[in-house]
Amino acid sequence: MDPQLITWIVVGALVVIAVIAIVWIVSASVSMRRLGARVDERWAALAETLERRRAVAEPLLAVASEPQRAQVTDAFAALERASGPGEKAAAEAELQRSLRPLVQAAASQPVGSSAAEARTALAALDDDAQARRRDYNTGARELNAKARRFPTSLFAGSAGGRRDFFEVDQSGAVAEPPRIQF
Repeated sequence: MDPQLITWIVVGALVVIAVIAIVWIVSASVSMRRLGARVDERWAALAETLERRRAVAEPLLAVASEPQRAQVTDAFAALERASGPGEKAAAEAELQRSLRPLVQAAASQPVGSSAAEARTALAALDDDAQARRRDYNTGARELNAKARRFPTSLFAGSAGGRRDFFEVDQSGAVAEPPRIQF
């Protein structure tokens, strides 16, 4: 066989392999950036849902004592100042702890009162926030897993990188189990 033909076959094969590698790396980079953008959108939706509660909680704050109002206002301010998932989760846990007595007090209000309606609206927002938190954490898990795989691990930092999970400490959610007496 002609040595020049063999050279052209080898060069052609190397060019095809190089093109396949470039396409593979570019497609992995694009998919990593898309997934990062989706996770960022989910984070923005979750943060917006968490911050929307301030307006909903106003009727509860109107009937609260001054120390409770100050505590809840400080918790809302900490939530607004927090930037990342870890900080927001800690601020969210503190806000839930400070809102809990107000929500429990609203349970004794008559149906149709502004406090009772605020309690119902807060429960709906909490459900929405839980769903958005699960959605964000699922996206973050996918992104983190993809960032560990080759070839995306080569450029994970520049294409979005790793995301922290949003995990709210629920240790104070049920301080004491309910007592049932017969």
